[in-house]
Amino acid sequence: MKIFFLRLLFILSLVFFEFSFFDVLFPRMAAPVILIVSIVVWTLLVGFPRVLYMVIPLSAFFDIASSGSLGSLTLYAVLLSYATSFLSRRLLAEHHGTGMVLYALFASLGSFGYVVFNLLFGQENSFSWRADAFTEVFSAVATSKLLLPIFLSALLFPILHRVIWRVEAYMSVVAQREILQVK
Repeated sequence: MKIFFLRLLFILSLVFFEFSFFDVLFPRMAAPVILIVSIVVWTLLVGFPRVLYMVIPLSAFFDIASSGSLGSLTLYAVLLSYATSFLSRRLLAEHHGTGMVLYALFASLGSFGYVVFNLLFGQENSFSWRADAFTEVFSAVATSKLLLPIFLSALLFPILHRVIWRVEAYMSVVAQREILQVK
C-alpha cells in the first residue's frame, strides 16, 4: 500500500510540476513536455506492461486538470509507450551514451507527435481530419509552439531519466522491505 501512495504522490508531483512551473515559464508550449518525456523514460526503465499502471493515471490526471480534450493525452500516452517499448526491443540500445541520445531524440519526436496528434484529433475536431491541419502543422514549425517542446524534451530527458531511475530504485527497495518485513 505504501508503494501505491508513493507512486501516486510522484505522479501528482509530475502533473503539478508541469502546470505550476513549466506552463508558467513557457505558456505558448503546445505539449506537456515533462509528462511525455517521463512516459518515454518510464517505458524504457520498466517496460510496457508495467508502465501502463503509471502512464494511464499520469495522463488522466493531466487531462482532468487541464481544460484540454479529455482522453487525448491518455490515448497518445499509451500509443507512445507502446512505440517506445517496441523501439527499445528492436534496437537493443543501452541506456548510456549513444543509446541515451537516441532515446532523447525519440522523446523529442514524441513531443512533436503530440503536437501533430493534438492538431489532427483535437477537441474541436472530434477525431475527424481537417483540410487545413496539414498546413497548420508545418506553419507552426517556425514558431515556439513546435520547436520549443522538441528542444526542451531533449534537454529534460537525461534529468528525468536520472530522477525516475532513482524513484524506481527506491520503489524496489520499499517493495522488498514490504515483502520481507524487515524492520
